Amino acid sequence: MSKKSMFPGFILIIIGLYFLLQQLNISIPFAHVLFAWPSILFIIGLVLSFQGFSNKDDNKMFSGMMLLGLGVFFHGVHTFGYWSYYWGYFTLIISVAFFMKYFVGKRDGLAPGIVLMIITLFAFYNHFISTWVKQFFGGFDVIWPIILIGVGIYLIFFRKR
Repeated sequence: MSKKSMFPGFILIIIGLYFLLQQLNISIPFAHVLFAWPSILFIIGLVLSFQGFSNKDDNKMFSGMMLLGLGVFFHGVHTFGYWSYYWGYFTLIISVAFFMKYFVGKRDGLAPGIVLMIITLFAFYNHFISTWVKQFFGGFDVIWPIILIGVGIYLIFFRKR
């Protein structure tokens, strides 16, 4: 039996068992969590990640980690109320997906993963960073727009091509 035909078979068995248990009035513990829409993302992501890891397919690993991360995130937001919608979580999920893509394929994904992880750390710790910058540089927050304008003028008019 090929691995490709096993996944749809397992899905059909699980769906059939769910409806059979409902017809027999047998309750499933944690059914509201197991059959919520983030669980679909989680399960598909888990399967794709497993297939990507076992077949050394970095594209399936990337897609699987994205769906797995989104499933965990949306369960944390909607089902359990752990997190709020904050853009730093999305860059974290994408960064982890790029790292796993690199881990499986050993060729692509390391640089974007590092850049997105730095952006994620900045997103989560920007209040500490801004406080540190204000203490370290003092009045730099007044001068930096002027520096940006100066660099822009230099790049437009004075930089040799």
